Amino acid sequence: MHIEGVDTDLWITIGKNRQWLGGRGANIPSFEIFTSPDWRGTEGIISFNQPLYYLGNIITGITLQFRQGKVVKAQATKNEPLLLEMIKVKNADKIGEFSLTDKRFSKIDKFMAETLYDENIGGPYGNTHIALGKSYHDSYAGNPAIVTTKQWQEWGFNDSAIHTDIISTTQRQVTAYLSNGDKRVIYKNGQFTL
Repeated sequence: MHIEGVDTDLWITIGKNRQWLGGRGANIPSFEIFTSPDWRGTEGIISFNQPLYYLGNIITGITLQFRQGKVVKAQATKNEPLLLEMIKVKNADKIGEFSLTDKRFSKIDKFMAETLYDENIGGPYGNTHIALGKSYHDSYAGNPAIVTTKQWQEWGFNDSAIHTDIISTTQRQVTAYLSNGDKRVIYKNGQFTL
């Protein structure tokens, strides 16, 4: 996946045997469509225009730069030291989730300081968000109950004590590069194009 915007140029590798999830009743509301990518294929830069409410503090103006799957530079206009401390948690410098919300589905249109709502925000351009830290094993397309710890690692599912969603509602275009060489814009102007 190639995520492009005025403030973003990020590549994410979804990985093999993944499925997209959403609307399962696990989170109410649940307007997002998400998966846990192979953390090792994350390259580039992404910025977030929505605040992150973390440990009772607001972190704003976050920009993350990834190289070979890890955050190599993290900046924030407010509470940057807290962001840097969060990333120091084991494997919190790697991606655990990639998510898109279609503006046609969500009526949430403002920051609520509650991740469950904020990760489902709509607005004129929907939202793009990632989570640093732990991946979702249920995004594996097989039976997660029979997968070993070694297999999770081999397949690039990140493991961490935290899972922190960081959200942006700026204009983004997402292009999927398929294994057969085709490419397809799957998200533009805040909505899915498929």
